[in-house]
Amino acid sequence: MPDLNVDQELLVEISHRLDLRDPNRDAVSAVAQSVSQFFDVEGKEGPFTCIVDSATGVGKTYVMAGLIEYFAGRTPPARNFLLLAPGSTIRDKSIKNFTPGHKKSITAAMKSRPVAITADNFKSAAVQANMADTSKTKLFVFTVQALTTSTGDGRATHEFQENLGGSLYQWLSSQDDLVILADEHHCYRSPAFSKTITELNPEVVIGVTATPDKRDSDDVVYRYPLAHAIRDKYVKTPVLVARKDDRKDDYTKLLDGVTLLRYKEQVLHSYCDENELPKANPVMLVIAQDTAQADAFQEVLDSEDFDGGAWVGKTLLVHSNLTGDDKEKALAELDAVEDPDSTVRIIISVGMLKEGWDVKNVYIIASMRASVSDVLTEQTLGRGMRLPFGKYTGVQMLDTVEILAHERYEELLKKRESLNEQFIDYGVWMQTRVTEYGETVAERKVGDPVPNPVFPATGDGEAVGEGPGAKRDGDVTPSPDPIQDYAELARKAAAEAEKAKVTPHEHLPISGREQIVLPYVNHIENPVVVTLNKITDHEKVFTDLAKGLSVEADEVLKRTLLEANGGTITGVAAQDAVKAGKLDIPLETSRAALVDAVLTAPGVTRRISEENAAKKIVDTIISAMGADAALHLSAYLDTAKSRLMQKVSALLESVQTTGITYSDEVELKPLNKARRCAKQHQKEKVETFQKGLAYNGWSRALYEYASFDSSTEYTAAKAIDAAESVAVWARLHIKDIPITWTTAGRQYNPDFVVIEDVDGTRHCWLVETKMNKDITSGEVIAKKAAAETWANTITNSGKVGDDQWHYVLLSETDVEHSHGNWEQMKLLHQ
Repeated sequence: MPDLNVDQELLVEISHRLDLRDPNRDAVSAVAQSVSQFFDVEGKEGPFTCIVDSATGVGKTYVMAGLIEYFAGRTPPARNFLLLAPGSTIRDKSIKNFTPGHKKSITAAMKSRPVAITADNFKSAAVQANMADTSKTKLFVFTVQALTTSTGDGRATHEFQENLGGSLYQWLSSQDDLVILADEHHCYRSPAFSKTITELNPEVVIGVTATPDKRDSDDVVYRYPLAHAIRDKYVKTPVLVARKDDRKDDYTKLLDGVTLLRYKEQVLHSYCDENELPKANPVMLVIAQDTAQADAFQEVLDSEDFDGGAWVGKTLLVHSNLTGDDKEKALAELDAVEDPDSTVRIIISVGMLKEGWDVKNVYIIASMRASVSDVLTEQTLGRGMRLPFGKYTGVQMLDTVEILAHERYEELLKKRESLNEQFIDYGVWMQTRVTEYGETVAERKVGDPVPNPVFPATGDGEAVGEGPGAKRDGDVTPSPDPIQDYAELARKAAAEAEKAKVTPHEHLPISGREQIVLPYVNHIENPVVVTLNKITDHEKVFTDLAKGLSVEADEVLKRTLLEANGGTITGVAAQDAVKAGKLDIPLETSRAALVDAVLTAPGVTRRISEENAAKKIVDTIISAMGADAALHLSAYLDTAKSRLMQKVSALLESVQTTGITYSDEVELKPLNKARRCAKQHQKEKVETFQKGLAYNGWSRALYEYASFDSSTEYTAAKAIDAAESVAVWARLHIKDIPITWTTAGRQYNPDFVVIEDVDGTRHCWLVETKMNKDITSGEVIAKKAAAETWANTITNSGKVGDDQWHYVLLSETDVEHSHGNWEQMKLLHQ
């Protein structure tokens, strides 16, 4: 039996380039394994059909992008992909996702660079030329109706096209590498769809959905349920809200909803303002029982009599009985809800917001149905689960979605167990094993249903402050109680909103304090990244090489005497020996030859930052050779060049080629913008740390006050401030030094910038602190590699004089073991 054939290196590369979340990475891997098991191990003929069942809000679009990258990156590659959508809204959304340059495009990090072919452009000569080009990856994006019928929406795809020699439908069916991605796969169980799949005869059909049809359960090769997404903090934490009194009429519920919405808006706007983020507006989703009720709710909300007329003109009504163009138009209008200028704050719907609507700013769900159980479904609850910033903020009100329940508070408490049963779920994955005959195969595994305490009896103490992908690590904060009394929640929300209303303090750099000038540089979008700036461990690697060359050079150049011995000439070792003259080759000449050797390493480009990096490497070697460097290099220059090239090539191969590299265009700007801080101010440094305060009392900080996300950051700041070698430092805010760490363009800011003078040389440090549990995570390691490359690029750019830039990553333990000593911290860093 043949072995499984899965390109693991390609999977790792794709995961890094697309910055895939763990479940999305595992979904792509599961499909790759199941496809190989079907074709390579079992030797079956296509089409092969499988399903990825991934919770709403986790990122199914990235799963599809990862699958395109994988099958287009294999040998031989697949070049023809068909993305099917159940309606024009999802189709149009998908086109935007895969159109380069669009604000919602995710193609920047895709090596395959798929050409999006749609109903609007497939007849053009340029597009048909792309279709004929077997070197280009094509992504056809159509509604299922455009292919399953030859009339109506499907007429165009079934009409004869002269350049294609038939219809588009026939052209697709003739491609032997066709891969179909069926978005919202649960919508496609009609006989017409089955007939279309048979006629198109694809190699692979991959369904992607959050709610697969139960009849298709055997086709699911990866399942990541909503309970797991809540647990792993890829989506908002749901909180059920009910009253302890007897008021449960619709008017009261609507008023409760807009009250919470107003509080959330104040907190959200304050968060965006303080973190210099585009304004986001929270939205409430009202789920009516029928269209008549939905009309009545809009009439109430849109009147001057309700809440003083605060919501007049701010409602959007979406009827569930809309069909055809009216339905698509209504869904399309919802796209603008995320825009900062949108006036919509309340969306009223019945049941049509099931798929294709993925806005991230729904913060309140008011279920006007008889039981809260009706709203705790994947499709309905999922409308409010997406995270506006792609990660948890650490502000509990912004990391939760409140569901206003129809039941009384006590009734909800009694239902905890039954509510949890809706989230008792199981996972599905593919797992490889080696058979008794030594072959590697993949098997589908189904986990036992395990209850996840989505609605536990008490807060479980799990951290809410920092979710996957978050900028910083915070101290652990309790999870919110998942079932809350409205009055108590409103009181807390009002207090948070009141704090957010405080006019932020503005701080400018302290007069007379040394200025901090920050460098900014753009990353280079290059599918193959080779840069000497990725070689960060100069001292050890090249010092060892220098020692080896010195040992060889210490051996004298032996003289050989040629003597006649009968009819032959033999060589006899002379009694004396000589060394090559010290000035045979000037040291600068040898240095230039070694620099040139480094720059000839495969893939290295001759540009200023690479040349300066090469010079730094060579200077390390010459310095390690000591006073006899000129003599050693004069005697063994060719050997030195050869070994240096081998060492550089080996190091470049060992670093991840999919990482980030940066341009030579470095821009310098002083850090002098005003800091806006709405936090309570602590006028002096204290030993104990409290999150949510801004601390004063610094001796060397650029700004008078600084706030921190964790006690580890605060401890590190005190050590930095106490170091006499430090001239000035600053707590970095978002956008101060945005370091790009993925080819998709994701950025992060380290915690501190520290400027110090050491023996007359100015050293500039970027400092990042992390919790022990995260220090070895793939994300942290990727950020570290990018930051070190960034620091080397800046140092070697020729734009910062003799300044040396460095990156320091510190764990909680590193900070603790440094005992408040900055010098010790630098020695202990990761």
